[in-house]
Amino acid sequence: MKTGVILISHGSKLSSGNDGLFQVADMLRAMNRWNMVEAAFLQLAEPGFPEVVKKTVESGMDRLVVVPLLLFKGNHVYKDIPEMLEIEKTKYPQIEFIYSNNIGADERIALIAADRIHEVLIEKQYGSNQRIEQPQAIVDESFEIIDKLVDLESVPELHRPIIQRAIHATGDTDYAYNLVFHPLAVETGIHTLKSGKNIITDVNMVKAGITNGPVEKFGGKIVCKISDQSVVDEAKRTGKTRAIVAMQRSAYEMKDGVVVIGNAPTALFELIDLIKKGLAQPALVIGIPVGFVGAVEAKSALKDTAVPYITNTNRKGGSAVAVSVVNAIIKLAKEGNKY
Repeated sequence: MKTGVILISHGSKLSSGNDGLFQVADMLRAMNRWNMVEAAFLQLAEPGFPEVVKKTVESGMDRLVVVPLLLFKGNHVYKDIPEMLEIEKTKYPQIEFIYSNNIGADERIALIAADRIHEVLIEKQYGSNQRIEQPQAIVDESFEIIDKLVDLESVPELHRPIIQRAIHATGDTDYAYNLVFHPLAVETGIHTLKSGKNIITDVNMVKAGITNGPVEKFGGKIVCKISDQSVVDEAKRTGKTRAIVAMQRSAYEMKDGVVVIGNAPTALFELIDLIKKGLAQPALVIGIPVGFVGAVEAKSALKDTAVPYITNTNRKGGSAVAVSVVNAIIKLAKEGNKY
């Protein structure tokens, strides 16, 4: 079944007032999750809703999801759009029409508003020329800002520094809400590192970002085999990604250790397979690969394993956030946490 998505907004006489809807449509298209994504306006701008419905139907869509990109519920959401939908349903009885909720009051909207408020106040307070240059002062102020932007009071105490560092590394407060922790993840990570076990990474960028001194002092080492010649050769021979082969070749080193995947969904999928087959036995998996293809699915599959994990719930991720998570655990271990 082919699915089309129609984003519908009010419309403005000023073209600049309509650009945002087209930009959101472009962002959704980039996700490659639906066959079509189009923008339509209720009034004052083109294209109108009937025109876009006609376009999507003629393009072979079997169902249309109509999404009102309107912040709060009013006549447009309750009355105008449903009435327009009924008219289109009579024109195209063979098409399934699905009407989604509007944006509504959402904590993510409040976070965006908080960011905008902070930005304008900082600009007013410091202007564009003043800047802080001392490294620790930058970190301290960053953490103060993060604490004001997100409420971590309800979060387990050991999770807080990890979330703070993830936000600090990415500038994205969404990590306060989309990081997912196995109940034993942080305690396991602290104990594992203090026991001198290894850290295995999927790419060298992750390896380079990890604080090496404490790991070596505990007796462990950081391992990444993605650039090993034997891995490169095997990947060429089999047609698999180097990330997959590197995981296979690292299974022995990862026993009772920590595996950190911040780049390649294929590495996480392969690790999960190795765990399920009993060929890999890590104590903790930090699986936060980034991407439009496979990242969300790999993270979901990780939660079905018996191994403690830290992951997140969407396509976001990457080396910076993976490094921030493992470095936060290293810092907890270095500080002599009781776990």
